[in-house]
Amino acid sequence: MLLSNTLWESNYELALLSLKSKFVQGLKTGNLPKNIFQEYVAQDYYFLESFSRAYGLAVSKSKVKNSIKVLSQLLVGVSEELILHETYAKEWEIDLSTNYIRPATKNYTDFLYDVSSKLSSVEIMFAMTPCMRLYSWIGKNLSDMIINNPYKEWILTYSDESFDNLAKSLEKIIDNYQEPYDINQAQNLYKKAMELELDFFNAYSNF
Repeated sequence: MLLSNTLWESNYELALLSLKSKFVQGLKTGNLPKNIFQEYVAQDYYFLESFSRAYGLAVSKSKVKNSIKVLSQLLVGVSEELILHETYAKEWEIDLSTNYIRPATKNYTDFLYDVSSKLSSVEIMFAMTPCMRLYSWIGKNLSDMIINNPYKEWILTYSDESFDNLAKSLEKIIDNYQEPYDINQAQNLYKKAMELELDFFNAYSNF
């Protein structure tokens, strides 16, 4: 089995907990309170900024030309996602200028900062892949619930094949990585990211 599949399947229970979180189920039904979604988008903006920096450091540490190319394309994808969030901010009346980082967000961004500043390119990817795969998987699980749903645009974004292809491109780098790495470290980083994703969703499930 490919490493990316092994890592995902070993953390599948965490993925299910994220899917079953009150926040994600609120997106599915469309019953998520507007103010909760506003808070989430504002905090996710911080996360995406951190994600883009991690991609940049992964590029700078990569020694494989194709990986540099793919990671650079993924960095562009995050930039487009940031623009999407700025659009959300306008549509949902979110003032990003008065935003401040909350604990669940800071825990995740601190983790990404530590990994991307101290560890290797492939280890950075072990920490970043879970977000991409999880969001694509959640989006597809919600994709049949978009009629008259105020969160239709969010669901369409993450259920789209183009987003899934971004996740696959990152997984492909991991699966084809030739240099030695610590499999226990890979498992620990992947699991930690999945736990932080769950914490992030749970932070917006108190309604």
